[in-house]
Amino acid sequence: MEHRTPITIWLDPVCPYSWQTAAWLRETVDDPDALRWELMSLALLNEGRDLPERARARMRDSGAAGRLFAALGTELDDAARWRALAAFSAWYHHDAPALDAAPVARLLTDLGLPTRYADALADASWDVAVRAEHARSQEAAGGSAGSPLVRIGEATFHGPVLTTVPEPEAAAALLAGLRSLAAVDAFTSVQRLRPDQ
Repeated sequence: MEHRTPITIWLDPVCPYSWQTAAWLRETVDDPDALRWELMSLALLNEGRDLPERARARMRDSGAAGRLFAALGTELDDAARWRALAAFSAWYHHDAPALDAAPVARLLTDLGLPTRYADALADASWDVAVRAEHARSQEAAGGSAGSPLVRIGEATFHGPVLTTVPEPEAAAALLAGLRSLAAVDAFTSVQRLRPDQ
């Protein structure tokens, strides 16, 4: 059965799990035109909090990546934005690079995009756009919520948080389950607890 209910995922590109959720949706939805991804910012979500150094470094990357994708979003269509997100995620989350202009420029070249976008990493003028996009994500969540957020129709969820992209049968079952939850107004949350948590 083909579903055309709009789905939106808000994510921070540096979140170590959100890109798996984005890849799962991209591979699983029946109608790619019904799926959009939008920017949110863990740096803004954690603004003013006292964080350990490792987390502060990730938040600095969050700020830079937010600027980059805000800049890319001004000119790229949805398909190109998805390609940029997939390439950035594979590079950032697998290669653990320094998020600065030179390697990002190389990544942009590989994508056939102008290297001038790499300048956005350090350009604070993009922060206004990032804040606006982040504010829309929090409005959709109805409060403060992290990455990823998935909206199906009028229902917005924090998650699902995925450690890997499920195999096709499991991926389809997960999406069907999420659609079912979205149809129940009384449902608010569920969390799977693991023995090592």
